Amino acid sequence: MSNRKLNLEHESQPENPFRLLFISASKYENDWSSFPHNHPFAELFFVKKGAGRIQIENESIPVAANSLVVIGPQVMHTEFSNPTSPLEYYVLGVEGLKISTESEREYIHVPESSTSVYIGQCFENILREMHNKREGYTQICQYYLAILILYFCRKGNASYQMVETQKNSHECYKVKHFIDHNFRRKITLDLLAQNCNLSKYYLGHRFAELYGQSPIAYLNEVRLAAAKDLLLTTDHSIEEIAISTGFSSASYFSQAFQKKFLTSPQQFRKHPGSGHFQPVRS
Repeated sequence: MSNRKLNLEHESQPENPFRLLFISASKYENDWSSFPHNHPFAELFFVKKGAGRIQIENESIPVAANSLVVIGPQVMHTEFSNPTSPLEYYVLGVEGLKISTESEREYIHVPESSTSVYIGQCFENILREMHNKREGYTQICQYYLAILILYFCRKGNASYQMVETQKNSHECYKVKHFIDHNFRRKITLDLLAQNCNLSKYYLGHRFAELYGQSPIAYLNEVRLAAAKDLLLTTDHSIEEIAISTGFSSASYFSQAFQKKFLTSPQQFRKHPGSGHFQPVRS
């Protein structure tokens, strides 16, 4: 008798609190209406047949059979079909999921690969379970969703985070995203307002309403979180850390750090357990 046994290595296995909202099956027909839109949840597209493209913000992504596209919450997008090869695709709506890539892009495109058959089968299984609604179907769908997420993170060199459902303000969300990826630059409220085509007064009010603080306060928190990490992981001088994280001077950085964490940057570097630290708001 031949026998082969493989033991599961118990790596860190995160909980999956994201939630499947829906699945839809779409097919291009002559009444197709395409216009840019966004959602407070993530969407997973899997192309079953046909060809076309998905417009994501200012990028146009060609898609064909067996390709997968994952679009983050509050990201503007729309779909276009090739009239001679009509698109047929599935879409999953997922609450509480945010993807992270090495670039600023808030989407993942996984072209057809050897894994596509498994990805497609997960969509088919979810569709069947949602249609039949037999006992335990919600849990089964969640397990298939977890498998899908792990597949596309593996193929797209990405990771995922579990977050609160994004509040419904595309402009404020884009400001927050801009800050997250550009905090080292010189940023003013005027610049942020200009980027999202809002008055700075309305932006400040709306941002605070959604995220509990002003855009500039959030900017300072992001900078301080980055500076704290550099204090722990590098031997850069306080001035170098201040400049590299967007502060105008070492003295201003030290004042902001002391006010936020109740300890100086120098003391924190010597005694990382000192101070009272608060996470950056998401």
